[in-house]
Amino acid sequence: MAELLPLANQTVELIQLALQHASFAFFALTVRDAQWHAQSAINLLEGPSSPRYDPKYGAQTATAGAVPLAKDLVERLKQSEFAMDLEAAGNHLTVFLSAADERIVSGRASNNIAQIRAQVQLGLGFLKAALGCADDPLSIGGARAIQEYLKKRR
Repeated sequence: MAELLPLANQTVELIQLALQHASFAFFALTVRDAQWHAQSAINLLEGPSSPRYDPKYGAQTATAGAVPLAKDLVERLKQSEFAMDLEAAGNHLTVFLSAADERIVSGRASNNIAQIRAQVQLGLGFLKAALGCADDPLSIGGARAIQEYLKKRR
């Protein structure tokens, strides 16, 4: 249990940062700026062990990215006493994070601002779903619901 809450906290933090950079990419006025911020979001989502990680772009993380952290968290939760309570929230978290990453990677690959925005907008929706809210029911909750559940049980 002791390692679960810090892992959940770190996952929430990285998702929030990725959400911020994806928002910057969506609202960017130039292709270059949109791609820069999209790459920052990818760095935060995938982490330095990913072949798509590029330290020349903005946001970086010395730890694993949000996607690998979330997968690690979910695997640890499955081995914990909270497995039954958090299974749905864990599945929700990893599926939506992976979908967000795919959309943002797709947007980053484009050289058309409208296409970048369209893909990043989808990524933003998936990121928000993965993050969720602290008071979400565990059946639909994401990272914040997991974090809140673990805070109440320490």
